[in-house]
Amino acid sequence: MDIYIARQPIFNKDMSIFGYELLHRRNAHNCYENEDHSGATAELIRNSFLVLDFDNLTNGTKGFINFTQDLLEAEIPQILPKEKVVVEILQTVEASDIIIEVCKKLKKEGYTLALDDLIFDRTGYDYTPLIELADIVRIEFSISDKRKQRELLKKYKNKVTFLAEKLESREEFKEAAAMGYDLFQGYFFSKPVMMKSKEIASLNVHLIQILKELQKAEPNFSKITETIEKDLGLTIKLLRMANSIYYGAKTEITSLQQAVVRLGIMEMKRWISILLIKDFENDENGELIKVCLLRGKLLSLMARELRRSVLETDFFFTGILSSIDIIMEQDMETILSDLALSEDVKKALKGEKGQLRECLDTVLLYERLEFDEAMAKLQAMGIDLGRFTELYIEALSWQRNAF
Repeated sequence: MDIYIARQPIFNKDMSIFGYELLHRRNAHNCYENEDHSGATAELIRNSFLVLDFDNLTNGTKGFINFTQDLLEAEIPQILPKEKVVVEILQTVEASDIIIEVCKKLKKEGYTLALDDLIFDRTGYDYTPLIELADIVRIEFSISDKRKQRELLKKYKNKVTFLAEKLESREEFKEAAAMGYDLFQGYFFSKPVMMKSKEIASLNVHLIQILKELQKAEPNFSKITETIEKDLGLTIKLLRMANSIYYGAKTEITSLQQAVVRLGIMEMKRWISILLIKDFENDENGELIKVCLLRGKLLSLMARELRRSVLETDFFFTGILSSIDIIMEQDMETILSDLALSEDVKKALKGEKGQLRECLDTVLLYERLEFDEAMAKLQAMGIDLGRFTELYIEALSWQRNAF
């Protein structure tokens, strides 16, 4: 049976990951509006804990899981490990006496409670008791009245952690942080950030030289070794990588040339490209770099699925460098002019049509949870969405252990 699980990151103010919201998704033929939310959550719990590796899905952080009125009243959250989940109370849940008692019990047992999409001026049951029990309150920042947001934050700031969701820009993130929010969710982390420019020369010249040599029909391993020897940091990293269990080392490698040969051309290309973008890792773009690593591995797996293994490196580069302009705060055209990449990769990164760009666009649609469009592109490629999800989980596992 095909499994569909999506995840959206939730950030702290320092741009580190606080957790992931886990979402059940069906294939593109289902109607999301009429989805059985209780059944969807039950299936999500089963798949994420019994079929997939929950810690892998959440990178060892907490997973936010939606719960309906029925599931809360049936005390379903108690079957889950309190240290791994955040019990997210959907906005459709009424603050009835039963729900209040259930939430009090969950709090007493040590569970973290979150209110999803807080609705201001809601009628019916008084929602105040739930707000006061909640550890986290999620608010749709851009569409909710800013004055009412400020009033709520001021009233509960010392009791509740507030999460601003659906942030679409760096400006919204800064505004929410200034207002007093502590957690953030949205696409702002992957949007271009216009700050002071960085010189292209800040790219590690040794990495560029090695990459250019590896792009040749017959790379000179002696030349590559000589270049690595000039950089103590590269030397240590290469020897550590070559001797790692990941590469199945049986005898210790002490020679740089031995290490280069053991890794081989394809792995050397990947290794160099990873180091190339990680040179620019900081508190603000760390998650984006992880996303790029994930994209690269996922695209390389797609290459195999599409029987294009000969172009696997191009697929990998397309994914891993897909946001290099944001990471370096440079124009993509300028960056690519200094990189030894195939013309197909450069065209894909500049947005020009072709198979590489089509595959990258599919991955981006999947990241944004736009499953209808992603499904249509996957079907055109001959890849089932269930199979694609398996590839995503495999890529996620690789990304977590890459560096």
